[in-house]
Amino acid sequence: MNEIADKLVKQGIYQYKNNQFESALESWQQALTIYKKIYNRRKQGAALGNIGVAYETLSNYQLAIESYQQHLNIAREIQDREGEAKALGNLGNAYYSLENYQQAIKYQQQHVAIAEETLDEFAIQEACSSLGIAYHALGEFSLAQQYYQRQLAIAKKIDNYTSQGNALFNLRLVYESMEDRRKVEELKQQQIAIAKELLSKQLGNNFTEIAQTVALNFTEDFAGSDLSAIDLQYTNFVGANLQKTNFSNANLTLADLSGANLSGANLSQANLCNTNLRDAKLLGANLAGADLRTKLPRADLSNANLRGADLSSAYLPNAKLVNVDLSNASLENADLSRVNLSGANLRGANLKQADLKEAILEKAIFAENQGISENKRQELVAGGAFFEV
Repeated sequence: MNEIADKLVKQGIYQYKNNQFESALESWQQALTIYKKIYNRRKQGAALGNIGVAYETLSNYQLAIESYQQHLNIAREIQDREGEAKALGNLGNAYYSLENYQQAIKYQQQHVAIAEETLDEFAIQEACSSLGIAYHALGEFSLAQQYYQRQLAIAKKIDNYTSQGNALFNLRLVYESMEDRRKVEELKQQQIAIAKELLSKQLGNNFTEIAQTVALNFTEDFAGSDLSAIDLQYTNFVGANLQKTNFSNANLTLADLSGANLSGANLSQANLCNTNLRDAKLLGANLAGADLRTKLPRADLSNANLRGADLSSAYLPNAKLVNVDLSNASLENADLSRVNLSGANLRGANLKQADLKEAILEKAIFAENQGISENKRQELVAGGAFFEV
């Protein structure tokens, strides 16, 4: 019967991980019934803990608390200190969900005391995080900081990068409440430094996964940051604020930057081959020497520096390239139909087989270009272009 109950517990864990919460609850309740029959008190307690988690996930906090309390009673009865600590932590989290922060703190303080006694540093981190969250909710910013700092110190000691990221993120929230923007930025840069360290150690499949591990927000957290010379393949920056971010020499192959704001960003010598830049804003961006063999329909590159950039076969219909510097850039086979090139500098640009149909060329400057026949030159001049002799 013990084996049957153990299998039901494992089945419930599988169901829970696959979001089948009611099925998981049923499996754990069946296991509990068996553990009661064979009087296995330790496993009864563990099953009650799982049942409480299921109820909490289903937002039935009262039944969750009842289950956790039963787990706590059994753990104390059989002197199971690990089980007691888990039950206390779960009770604290449940009361936090009910916005009963004083009760949450009461249980989490007992949780951390046992974790310290048993030298369970992982549990200490968890309890400190929960205490920081509760104190922050009460407006006790100083106490919240203390607990988050302790969580961070232990997380660094045991190389728990997820906990480090969460501690830094929560500390940012505290300093935001205190309107200390300088400290918020400092903590954000610490998160980014951890993400870059993990990437250099190849402790993650890609930068997207790693950044999420350390609680970074792709939409907001990278503006103005230094992401130069790192591998950002497949990274999802859709709609992100990346103003003045340094991507020089970075590998952004197959990254998704559609709708991103890259105004003023440094992308010099970056690899943007097959990067999605649809509707991206690149006003005043530095793209000198960048590999831009990709799709940029409707992108705004006004006043951008594209000197020596490779736009061979690039797809730019309806893009805005007003006053851009395209000197010595390769635009061979590029689709520039309906592109606004007003005031652009195209000196020395390679325009072999480039499609300039309906392009706006008012005051665009051409000189020493490859791929411009005499007929084509006259056509461009008629469209407002200026050819230097």
